[in-house]
Amino acid sequence: MYNVEIDTSAMMRRTVQTVCDIARRPLTGLRVLDLGCAHGHYAFEMAKLGALVLGIEGRETWVKQANRTRQEESRTNVEFVQDDVRNLGKEKYGEFDIVLCLGLLYHLDAPDVFNLVNNIFEVCRDFAVIETHFAAKPTGMQTWRGKQYWGASIQEHAAGASAKGKLKRAGASLDNEKSFWLTKSSLYNILQHVGFTSVYESRIPVGNLYIGPDSAFKIWGHRTMLVAIKGGPQSLRDSLEIPARLKADWPETPADYQFEQYLYEHQSPVIGKITGRVRRFLRRFVV
Repeated sequence: MYNVEIDTSAMMRRTVQTVCDIARRPLTGLRVLDLGCAHGHYAFEMAKLGALVLGIEGRETWVKQANRTRQEESRTNVEFVQDDVRNLGKEKYGEFDIVLCLGLLYHLDAPDVFNLVNNIFEVCRDFAVIETHFAAKPTGMQTWRGKQYWGASIQEHAAGASAKGKLKRAGASLDNEKSFWLTKSSLYNILQHVGFTSVYESRIPVGNLYIGPDSAFKIWGHRTMLVAIKGGPQSLRDSLEIPARLKADWPETPADYQFEQYLYEHQSPVIGKITGRVRRFLRRFVV
């Protein structure tokens, strides 16, 4: 896909560290699902730590490569199947303690991208790790189950490309000509809407790239790793239920809702005498 040598080992280390830190217990015996597992690099890392791993991959050549590696390493706690991740379901594959969705979500178009997130929630027992590109600016909107999600339509394959040609493009989707990249806010919101109770962004370890013969340090501009927790919704002590106002969605334009900006624009006469000091203080926080 890229005409340059790329070392992604730092991204792999971030994933493994994040999974182990969030799990807070040895992975031995835990069931892990690796969606769109390619040749199985992440699956083998999880298996090395004792997890029972299932890798699902749509391209036959990669499944064969992963199975060859499994045999060479005599791994009995990892399995690979050829299937479309859009077929994921609890009845077909059961439940998993941890679900990995790495470099996959942005290859799906609407509504498949939303359905997959929902299916990840359904098969997940503990948490899911989602590493994906996101749309820097929303240029389109999709509706799913009555909710609006913003993002951008991205070309995956040339119009009219053959099925065989699409399969050969390993860095693209299986068959859909376009994909829908969600904005960060819409990523947060779809994870909440399907039922995950909290979402965290992994920033350390740095998931950087080393590029070219000189191993130049580079970072992704519009790519993120999110950890979605499947917990139990917690209410406050003065209420048996969580009121609707405490289930707010993340706004698409966060800068428009900054409290510091509100204070900056709505100073009361009471603090008029210290206007200059307040303005200087608030300017530190207002973007």
